[in-house]
Amino acid sequence: MLRRNFFKVSAATAALLQTSNLLASSNKKTKTQNKAIKTTVAICGGGFAGLSAAKFLKELNPSLDVTLIEKRNSFMSCPLSNGWLGEVKGITYESLNFDYNSAVNKYGYNFINEAIIDINRDGKTIYTANNVIKYDYMIMAPGIDYNYKKLFQNDTKKAKESLLKAPPGLKPGSEHLALKRMIKNFKGGNFVLTIPHEAYKCPPAPYERACMIANYFKKNDIQGKVIIIDPRIKPGAKPKQFIKAFKEFYPNIIEYRNLTNFKDVDFNKKMISVEFFDKKEMTYKTQDILFEEASIIPPNKANNLINIAKIDTYTQGWVKLRQPTFRTLSDEDVYVIGDAQGEYPFPKSGQMANSCAYIVALELTQRLKGKSFDYKNNMPGNVCYSMVTDKKSVSITHSYTFTNKVNVSSVTSKIDKITAQSSKTWYTGLTSDIFGL
Repeated sequence: MLRRNFFKVSAATAALLQTSNLLASSNKKTKTQNKAIKTTVAICGGGFAGLSAAKFLKELNPSLDVTLIEKRNSFMSCPLSNGWLGEVKGITYESLNFDYNSAVNKYGYNFINEAIIDINRDGKTIYTANNVIKYDYMIMAPGIDYNYKKLFQNDTKKAKESLLKAPPGLKPGSEHLALKRMIKNFKGGNFVLTIPHEAYKCPPAPYERACMIANYFKKNDIQGKVIIIDPRIKPGAKPKQFIKAFKEFYPNIIEYRNLTNFKDVDFNKKMISVEFFDKKEMTYKTQDILFEEASIIPPNKANNLINIAKIDTYTQGWVKLRQPTFRTLSDEDVYVIGDAQGEYPFPKSGQMANSCAYIVALELTQRLKGKSFDYKNNMPGNVCYSMVTDKKSVSITHSYTFTNKVNVSSVTSKIDKITAQSSKTWYTGLTSDIFGL
């Protein structure tokens, strides 16, 4: 039933698709000195997941006290940002950025614009620099962090250098601006993109980015090559379509190197060391690749806020949940949605974050009434679009069922102009909906 409702909501948003704002005090107090603010549901993180959860909770129960806590002053979207990097017509910096005020005014939840510095689950208390928030239920939607230790062990200096000089571009804001500058100032040579073997945010993102950088080179007659370093045998998302795009649209620009592992980087020599599989000799060999610019994506993990809250995670760093719910294994009054969860085979995408937020809002609304909720028959849905040229896109749609585990089926579209237009309509609908525009 939820799938029908979910796609009904998605279709509606695709077609368009009494604020009690809690202002930070100017006085710096310790967390023990602050008077506690009481809220029924506290939401940690104002990305797609957190914003959607706040919106849905207030729509389902307008009298519910909901407090969203977010450290950023404004919101920048990762979806469609690759199109902005590639200068796709109609995708502007302004179209990716939003203020939080519109959403707070529209839906009437509380908003605290501060960083969370501590969480005490035993006392059900969240601390910021200027506020203490007491909650009954907490929804954590903190997003990801980068695990540079898996790339560089304990070399923190190289990790910092890599973040600054070869930004992964999976966190919105400064990294995207840095990538934009790198692309705009590119004069020629190799632009290298490396992909981790482990799970990371938005599986098609680096492949789409490769296409958009190549698209920019092609339009501006830049003699550059985009080299993709991928440990997989084929792209980790929409493989047939991306391979087709590489060969059909960018045969002399994109070089896709599969079964190739990133090993190290030397920024002084501008050289990336890789290990690749030699099919002729059936063995792995090492090679050094010179680059002018690079984007090195390390393995991802749940944001450190999860550790601050002492929430159990799997080895890779993703949160453990109580199947089939979004309640954490550590605390049944704490939910985790969005990119940080590691229990289910859900893509770490904006639409999936929105869909899972709707489910949690439904479940919490029932729970507050003392009623049970059937998770197994209320599964999320997902759609993910990727630009491959400035006028053509490809999409994949995921559907889910639950037996003794989550089962997934998917349908991938053709690469065409209609899908490109649909992607922009979807994006406008989703962002207009969660920001109340």
